[in-house]
Parts: sequence; C-alpha cells; structure tokens
Amino acid sequence: MKRLFAISGLVLIALGIGYWAGPTAHPDGVKQGVFTVDPDLVKLEQNIADSERKSDVRPDNEARIIWADSLHKVRTPYSIVYLPGFSASWAEGDPVHKQIAKRFGCNLYLARPAEHGINAPDAFKHITPANYAASAERALAIGKALGEKVIVMGTSAGGMLSLYLAAHHPEIEGLVLYSPCIEVANPALKLVTGPWGKQILDQVFRGEYLVNTHYSGERSRYWLPKYHTNGLITLQTMLDTYMTPEQFRKVKQPVFLGYYYKDEDHQDQTVSVAAMLNMYDELGTPADKKQKVDFPEAGAHVIASHFTSNDLPGVYGATETFLKEVLKVPVVTVPANNVALTPKK
Repeated sequence: MKRLFAISGLVLIALGIGYWAGPTAHPDGVKQGVFTVDPDLVKLEQNIADSERKSDVRPDNEARIIWADSLHKVRTPYSIVYLPGFSASWAEGDPVHKQIAKRFGCNLYLARPAEHGINAPDAFKHITPANYAASAERALAIGKALGEKVIVMGTSAGGMLSLYLAAHHPEIEGLVLYSPCIEVANPALKLVTGPWGKQILDQVFRGEYLVNTHYSGERSRYWLPKYHTNGLITLQTMLDTYMTPEQFRKVKQPVFLGYYYKDEDHQDQTVSVAAMLNMYDELGTPADKKQKVDFPEAGAHVIASHFTSNDLPGVYGATETFLKEVLKVPVVTVPANNVALTPKK
C-alpha cells in the first residue's frame, strides 16, 4: 500500500511539473507612446474616415465624431470619448452617450478599438495588449483635439480601457464606467494566460474561433458574430496586468460606476459585480468624487444600449447628475433633443 501511495504521489508530481512547464502565451507587452493627431478638426474627421475605409469595417461599425454643432466643427470645452466593450461597437452605449454629449454640448468621439468591427473571418487573430491599448491611447488623443477637457466613457472592456487610460493620464477629467470588466464572471477565463492556455481554449471551443449565436436581428450588426480566441488571451492578459489594486490607486479622477444588480440571482452574468465594487473601493479617487449606482431594472450586462437595457432613463439620469454635480460640467442652454430611451430587442 505504501508503495502504491508513493507511486501515486510521484505521478501527481510529474503531472504538476508537466502542467506548469507547459506552453504559455506571451503576447507583446504594452509600450507607452505619444499619439499626435491633426489639430485641424475637419482634416482630423477626414483622416478618421479614410482610416476606417482602409480597415474594411463592417457597415455602420466605423469610428466617428459626433459634433456638438455639425455646422461649426470646433473644439468644445468638454469632449467625451466612448470606448465600447469586447467585440462590440459604438452601439453598445447608444443612445445614452449621444444624449449626454448633446445635453452638455460636448463633441463625442465614438472609438473603435483594435480589430473590433472588422469585416474579416479571423477578427482578433492579431489583437495584442500592445495594439489594443494603443487604440485606446489614440482615441484619447482624438478626444483631446476635440475638447479642452476630456471625459472617458466605457462599457465592459471599454471600462477596463478607461481605467487603464486614467491610471496613465491624470489629465483626464473624469470617467463614466458602465459595467466595467474588472474580472469576467466565469473565473475559468483566468486559465487562458497560464500554461496550456491556448490548448484549453481550443478544446473548449473545438477550434480557434468563438461563434456568437445569441446575437440576432439588428443587434448582430454591431457585435462581432465570430472571432479568434486569441482575443480572449489578450483580454485576460490586460485584466491580469492592469486591473489590480496598484493600478486602481493611480486613478485619482472623479468616477461614475453603473452596473446591473438586483439580487444574487439577478445580476450581471458577464462580468463580476463583486470585482467592480472592490475596484471602486480601491480607487485613488476621493470619496466625494466618486459615485456607484446599481440599476436593478436594467436586466442586462450592457446597461446603456437600447438593444439590451430596460432602464435607459435611469442610466441616463444618473450619468447626467454625475456630470452636473460632481464634474461640474455646465449644461447647454438648449436642452438636448429627446432620444427614445426605450429598449429595442
């Protein structure tokens, strides 16, 4: 019996060594860079349009500027940069981002992160932490050209990118985070950046691609229907590296956190609410400069899109209050045009 236990122990040790010595993905690290854009805003808009055409983007998924005054394309006192979540487009925040920008007279930049929204069967095959973060940095540079002060707004992984930017750019005026991805709800994703991570993904998805079958109708136009699982490795690498207490302490700006939570059985099933709340407590932001609001009636991870949310008026109203009372952004003289704040399934 002792000999059997000894052999079993040796087998377990050998298996452990084999696991930890297994292949691990090592994507390119993020390098801080300086991004410059054309200060002529008309030319900047044209440069963005030209770049999007060359990128073979799916119809209506392009990055774009929404002008506070389309007849006078000039810099505004505040601009808003919107960063969508993983595999999503600008529609993930529509119409809340547009209505907030209109209400406060802000130029709005609807960014398209690296490899998002492209019309290619192998989307995300070449996304890395380096080019993913760089696309957020470029979006911020555009926001700075569009406004004297920049507010960064993000949903899900776009919220992660917003926190990444804030930790490295103290000049950002404030953050609006909708269901930010600090951790995914399924902790198994953490395995993909460890030994045999790619091999585990290949077994789970029976190949190198993930197919989204739960997006249908009009919504399927604005989220990638299929992408390479390398994207999941990139996402988890960013979470491992930047969604940490050390990074959160570097964020000093005012922060609004909105999320779906009703009770333990009815809450965000895509990202971890507990991780969001821990992040909120660990921010370097003064207590009187941050707000957290749960939206129990939102009913979905994506709380600011007409495709998914059942509480657009609540999300809009809380965001407007934050901008007015915490960021002290003046409202425009003429109220924003009312946008239908009803969900469209």
